[in-house]
Amino acid sequence: MILNIIPLKILQVLFYLFPITFIFGNFLINIFILLISLSGIIFYKSKIFKNNDKFITLLFILFFLLILISSYINHYILKENPDVLKSIFYLRYFIFLIVVRTVILYRHINLRKFFIFILFIVFFIAIDIFIQFIFGKNIIGFESIFLKAEFYTGFFKEELIAGGYIMMFSTLSFFSIPLLFKNQSKIILLIIFTCLALIIFASLFLAGNRMPTILFTIFLITAAILYKQQRKKLYLIFTTIISIVLICLVALKFDLIKNRYISFYGGLPNPFTIFQELNKDYPELEKYKNTGVQFYAIEEVKKNYPNNLPPKYNILPFHTGHRIIFITSIDLFLEKPFIGRGIKSFRNYCEEKIHLPNRVCESHPHNFFLDLLNDVGILGLLIILIPIIKLFYSNYSEYLSKNKKQFSDWIYFTICLVIFIQFFPIKSSGSFFSTYNSAFTFLILGISLGVHEAKNSQIFSKEIIN
Repeated sequence: MILNIIPLKILQVLFYLFPITFIFGNFLINIFILLISLSGIIFYKSKIFKNNDKFITLLFILFFLLILISSYINHYILKENPDVLKSIFYLRYFIFLIVVRTVILYRHINLRKFFIFILFIVFFIAIDIFIQFIFGKNIIGFESIFLKAEFYTGFFKEELIAGGYIMMFSTLSFFSIPLLFKNQSKIILLIIFTCLALIIFASLFLAGNRMPTILFTIFLITAAILYKQQRKKLYLIFTTIISIVLICLVALKFDLIKNRYISFYGGLPNPFTIFQELNKDYPELEKYKNTGVQFYAIEEVKKNYPNNLPPKYNILPFHTGHRIIFITSIDLFLEKPFIGRGIKSFRNYCEEKIHLPNRVCESHPHNFFLDLLNDVGILGLLIILIPIIKLFYSNYSEYLSKNKKQFSDWIYFTICLVIFIQFFPIKSSGSFFSTYNSAFTFLILGISLGVHEAKNSQIFSKEIIN
């Protein structure tokens, strides 16, 4: 019996420590995913394939199969996409998803404690960024970095992802405050909520990551809208308004922060501008396709238009670069719209477009939806969105329900909010298929799936190991 429980104890320790691995990079994240998956398979065996919602599981299976199919078609049939092997290794996230779902379904992880633990990690990292801001170094001696502006990255050293980490894991843990302070009055909870929101906002500003700051603002506003109890909703709305107003007033006092967000606003993708550019034809430039020559370096263009380019070649301001990246990715997607070009394909094919105006080559499209459309097409996007929408609807309905629940209302509420923010359509982001984003995405989807299936399961009374 003791030998049977050892894999579970190992799995529980790995699960609780998993959020910390994001601080140390992709290698440790992958090691933990492997160990969590292996220990889950060893302990649960065939139980990981037992589920109450076969439809959602089937859609996830189809999504991973489509990644394989699209990548292999483009590699072996069309002789394209050199990243085909990555589509096989990407299957690790499906096993990880199923193991996480099973852990939650069997209640072998206490979600309350897990979210509270994450809250302490987020608070610690935010405070470490304040220490770096005040003293020039964080608690282990890392200094801030300067890239056109100063960024306070804390434990992340030269990686500009401190804001992304704080935003992602704060959305997963922010509403564990009522679980941590159960017996406190509403006024005390209101003060704690407001203080924590201000600490998170301030650390996001100092980290220099603009999109996480905006997403955390959207997170608070969405929470205020979706919260079900009208009386407490007013407290949440008050917290949101006070936090946003105070942090904006402080930020406006710092020209560096103010200018950073002004430039970000100027670079917001305008749909009208994007589609206007996509509707243009440049037949005279087709001879430069696949030459590796960028539009601004084409000798013919420089010779014919030495001073000013004609309106047809209207060059858009670069700003943050997202508008031009989005134009390039949509242009590529329209050529193979149904199943895409295979995993991580954008970086392999963006050079096909750089001979045109307002096109650029990057490692990924900087948006989850565009990334999915490029790699697995409309079909893949629909296959992954259907279970995501169903999980959101199911768990939010359970949150609104007055029936006896398997989990706390705050847990259902948190899961819905974090899914909404993670898949917010217009956010700029890293690649969907990167280790960092995939690990977090399938962690929250696994938790959401486990919570969703638990409401129709009688498993707890029969098979829990304490």
